[in-house]
Amino acid sequence: MRHIIHELSFGDQILEQHVPGNFNPLGGTDKTGGDGAMAALSSHEYIMRIVPAIYENISGDRKQAYQYSFAYKKYVSYSHGGVMMPAIWFRYDLNPITVKYTEKRRPFYAFLTTVCAIIGGTFTVAGLIDSFIFTASEIFKKAEIGKLN
Repeated sequence: MRHIIHELSFGDQILEQHVPGNFNPLGGTDKTGGDGAMAALSSHEYIMRIVPAIYENISGDRKQAYQYSFAYKKYVSYSHGGVMMPAIWFRYDLNPITVKYTEKRRPFYAFLTTVCAIIGGTFTVAGLIDSFIFTASEIFKKAEIGKLN
């Protein structure tokens, strides 16, 4: 049995690209190609593990969606009378754990800490370079007057 799955999703659509997760992994699945006559007699089984997900954006809007992963199996079923009629099976297992995605803005003190770290790092590197140049110049002066030992 040949088929195309254009979309298979559960709950609200989360269109934000930065949200991790598989909300429509079977979308665009194409099983129209095959291995001759056996492709028409093959049954297809999709075993899905569905996990509830809540997405809350920065303005407080909440969306209830479900992300899932799947396993695929293709087989030909036989019975006493020969080959059984092909079918497409969608089996699912709901997970009792909910994943929550919350969009948050970084606080202002994080920005201040980053700026202070950059300034402090710049002064540290400048101090190391100054110390290296001073020490090198002192060694060079001692070498000129012959008091290096």
